[in-house]
Parts: sequence; structure tokens; C-alpha cells
Amino acid sequence: MTYNLCIDIGNTKIKSGIFRNNSLIELIFGLDELLEKISRQYQIKNCIISSTRKTIPQNIKKIKYITENFIILSDKINLPIKIDYSTPKTLGRDRIAAAIGANSLFPNQNCIVIDAGTCITYDFVDKKNIFRGGNISPGIYMRLKAMHDYTSNLPLVDLVVNDNILGKSTEEALQNGAIRGTFLEISSFIQLILDKYGSSNVIFTGGDAKYFVNYFKSAIFADQNLVLVGLNEIIKKYE
Repeated sequence: MTYNLCIDIGNTKIKSGIFRNNSLIELIFGLDELLEKISRQYQIKNCIISSTRKTIPQNIKKIKYITENFIILSDKINLPIKIDYSTPKTLGRDRIAAAIGANSLFPNQNCIVIDAGTCITYDFVDKKNIFRGGNISPGIYMRLKAMHDYTSNLPLVDLVVNDNILGKSTEEALQNGAIRGTFLEISSFIQLILDKYGSSNVIFTGGDAKYFVNYFKSAIFADQNLVLVGLNEIIKKYE
């Protein structure tokens, strides 16, 4: 039995998924475990890589010698959706994959994709299956770290969601400013898109999505593996 291998190389982590058809069979974190798994357990037919880094580890590139199709996601390859973006070469590969993942879950519907990680990306795919663009802002930890690094006296605080709307200490004030400020930013972005384009699905993904999912009263969806799902959809264009 053969499988698809989808690799998401992020700013801080490498996350991989083994797919059989449309089903995610196993998640693998880290490079060493991935290489061990595919050498002993899985026969990989197709492999696709999305990377936010300038270079891809050489060990991963060696996978192309054991696969029929080895794809590195770029602006040059055939995609399931159209891209309406002025600088497609600079469009984050993870953003493309997440948008395609959302589109596969809700075809021919408007989708707002919010990926909360090192940075927070906001992207929109319309009901005509066209990626219309999006925004990028600092992630929660980046905000906390920036307030510490660029001031003399503000401490670096832990990422905690407080019950108090108003911070009762400098630590709480920093946490509220970063976290609740991000909540408000996301809410405003969602509303702007709804006002402009009408009813839309809202899909959260990324390592920090857990901080937001329970905050929003509107109906949203969460899929931590949205990028991998999108990568697997791209593979289908090459099978």
C-alpha cells in the first residue's frame, strides 16, 4: 500500500502527515522521526513540501529518490485554486496550503483562514475558489517578546488568558494587551470580510489557535492540520 507524505516546514517546527487517499493516518513531528517512519513503515508514492524557510534540510530532499512524485510548493506549480496576488513569489507557502485546505473543506464557499503561529496570517478564499489575499501581523508571543525587548523595564511574561478585562498588575496588563488585543484584531478582521463579501466560513489553524477558538461566539471551525490537508489536495493534481 502506498501513501502520500505532506511536510510543513514552519518557522520553528517541522510537521508531517501521512495520508492514504483523503485520510490523515499519522502525524509526525521532527525530522529524525519522519525519516525513520518512512524508511521502516510507509511506502511513500507522492511527497510535497511547504516551507517558510529560505532553505530546505538536505535530508528531506533525499526523499525524492524514493518517491514517484516529489513536489516543492511554489508559485510555479498547478494549484486547485486561483491566486489573485500581486507578488505570488512572496506569498507564504503555508498560506497557500491552508487556503487550499479550507477550500477543500468548504468548496464554492467564502472562507476566512486564520493561522495563529509565530505570526498570525489572515487570508480569504472566495466562493469562486479564488485566493483574494490577506494580512500578516505579529503572533501573541512575538508581541509579548517585543514589549520586553524594546523597553527597559517591562518583563517577559507567560502566555496566560486572564479573567480580568483590565490587568491588575503589569504582568496582567502585558498579557491582556497582547492576547485580548489580538482577540479584538481578529474580530475586526472577520467583521470587515463579512461586511465586504458576505457570509463566510471562519477556519482557525496554527499552534496558538487554541487561545482563540473558545473566545469567539460566532460559528467557527478549527483544524490544526489545515496546511497538511491543503498539501494533500495539491498532490491530487499530480497523481
